[in-house]
Parts: sequence; structure tokens; C-alpha cells
Amino acid sequence: MRLNRTALVAGTLLAGTLLAACGDDDDTATDTGNGAAEEPAEESAEPAAVTIERSRFEPDELTVTVGTEVTWENLDAFAHTVTSDEESSLAFDSGEMAEGDTFSQAFDEAGTYEYFCEIHPTMKSTVVVE
Repeated sequence: MRLNRTALVAGTLLAGTLLAACGDDDDTATDTGNGAAEEPAEESAEPAAVTIERSRFEPDELTVTVGTEVTWENLDAFAHTVTSDEESSLAFDSGEMAEGDTFSQAFDEAGTYEYFCEIHPTMKSTVVVE
């Protein structure tokens, strides 16, 4: 019986994929050989998003981990800003954001960061960084 070259290559690739899937690359602690467990490296924070729609920040309060970059997107047909509260330990201001504009801010220290829209001061929200 003669093997088809394509079938042989496909079988070899499949076997390699299955072997690779069995490797030890999970996020659990591993034994270092001296009886101590080595914890996996902490991964970088995932980006987070806030939408501005119907003159509201959604979500109203966002909780993220240290190092997270938050991106706001204005979905309203009129301008808004994302401006830190005057008493905030982190000053940020998007400037006027037209419909479809985005603004990003990294949060590298734990804390509670209140912000608002300068154009519509009743629009307020909070980023909590843990």
C-alpha cells in the first residue's frame, strides 16, 4: 500500500500539534527541584473599555488591576471629555472627543480615580484600581 504524500504530511503535523498540546505550559506553580514551588510570572493587565453613550459613562464604576490601560470611546453624536477630578492623584484630560473618538489612560497605582465630562459636569464616573 502506497501512502499519499499529503496524508503523510498532514498526519505528521497533527502528531506534532498533539504533542505540543501535552507540554507543561500551564499557569500553575512548578517544583524548582529544591522543594520550593515557583510561582508563574504575573501577566500584564488586560485593557479595559468604557463607552460614552446617552450622556453616560458605561460602566458607571470600573474596577481594574494595577497597570491596566482604560480606553474610552465616545458613541454620542456630540462632544464629551474624560477629565480627572481636581483632587485626583493622577491628572488626565482627553480634551474634546467627537463621536467615534477614543482616549486611553494607564493606571499604574492602586487607588480610586474619579472623573467627569467638562462639557456635561453631571456626567461622573470612577475607576477603581486594585
